[in-house]
Amino acid sequence: MKYGKSKSVFLYSKAILTIIFIFAVTGIASAGQTIDDVRNKWIGVSINKLIEKHGYPDQSFTAPNGNTVYVVIKNVSKLYPVPVFRQPERKDIDIFNTQTGAYSYGTTTTGGGWTVEQQMQKSECAGYFEVNKDKIIVEVKFKGEECPK
Repeated sequence: MKYGKSKSVFLYSKAILTIIFIFAVTGIASAGQTIDDVRNKWIGVSINKLIEKHGYPDQSFTAPNGNTVYVVIKNVSKLYPVPVFRQPERKDIDIFNTQTGAYSYGTTTTGGGWTVEQQMQKSECAGYFEVNKDKIIVEVKFKGEECPK
């Protein structure tokens, strides 16, 4: 009975460590530029520099103040770890004895327990770059989950 108790403690410890690992990895993965970093980088710069860096904008429209707004859309695919607990599976098996030519029947159990699988998350970030009549970026805004905050 003591063995079963120590096995349970081991499984719980493994699950807790897996969850801590997941939070640590996703915290590191979400680190990046802030909205202020991006504004400091692009406001006052020619739209041509943005096009050189990110390619032609996906859309453009005229703002109420007469400025042109260029929209750059980035699709983001990110892998993230997910803990999965699998129950052991029992299977019926046939065993053939090559020496006697007899068949045996029985069951086997496949491994179960905690594993970490990778899953893909897809999202989008749209950057809105407002440009004045001199083609200089005067405002930057973003919409989307993976955008700078």
